[in-house]
Amino acid sequence: MTGPSTVAQRYLLVHEYVGHCFSGWQKQPEGVKTVQSVLERAVSEFIGYETIVMGSSRTDTGVHALANTCHVDLCRRPRKATSSDECEDNELEVAPKRRPYSCYDVRKAINARIGEDQVQVTRVVKVGPDFHARFQAKGRTYFYRIACGPSEGLMSLFHSGQCWDVTKDLDVSLMRKAAALLVGTHDFSSFRTSKCQATSPVKTLESLKVEVDDGRHYWPMRYLGDEVTRRRNLLVTATARSFLYHQVRLMVGLLKAVGCGEIRLEDVSAILEARDVRALRTA
Repeated sequence: MTGPSTVAQRYLLVHEYVGHCFSGWQKQPEGVKTVQSVLERAVSEFIGYETIVMGSSRTDTGVHALANTCHVDLCRRPRKATSSDECEDNELEVAPKRRPYSCYDVRKAINARIGEDQVQVTRVVKVGPDFHARFQAKGRTYFYRIACGPSEGLMSLFHSGQCWDVTKDLDVSLMRKAAALLVGTHDFSSFRTSKCQATSPVKTLESLKVEVDDGRHYWPMRYLGDEVTRRRNLLVTATARSFLYHQVRLMVGLLKAVGCGEIRLEDVSAILEARDVRALRTA
């Protein structure tokens, strides 16, 4: 939706947010705070009329984002017309059209109006009028952090809410072999929930990696004894052009189950070929 005054400029907004502060990305009924509702309020306050931002990925409640994207059309208000003795019938002069807002001004203005909500625009890019953040996205990447191994205490508050606390040892070699079986083009019906609205369950999983990352180079020495850095820290990375609803979450759950021996490696292909999420839940 655009304002009435001039030609709109479309912008791509790259933004990050802390997921547990929101009830997902997509706009919900009035009173429910989502990333989209916060961005739309900030943009509308900036330009002076209600508008809609269109997102590329609609993350769930609790899911963080380092670089999600959306697009929005902004019309710059014309300067106020000035009076002129030469205008017939004392009409006001038509003010000349103004240049679109700079990307810097858009980012600064939106962030200033977001306030204390845990989301911020990190980059703004001018795009063409036919660009669509969702349909022209070239790829999506999800990260899952797992702290594994026996735990003798509470997880550090610096990692809480950003790491899956698994109090069992995980066999990374088995997890990698299981991940390799899922890579490629498949019917991923075994990794979608009943709320999935995708027209086809066939997706191409470009990569699914399991890496060991203890994160020690990110933390001062005094924190190296906390419940994450003392245990094995894994990073699971999934990349595809698009995913089914809850696909990544269910795949990571499968990898964890294989890693701790709850599901056998030889059963992974059978679960995929079953094309039924019940095969995963009953494995």
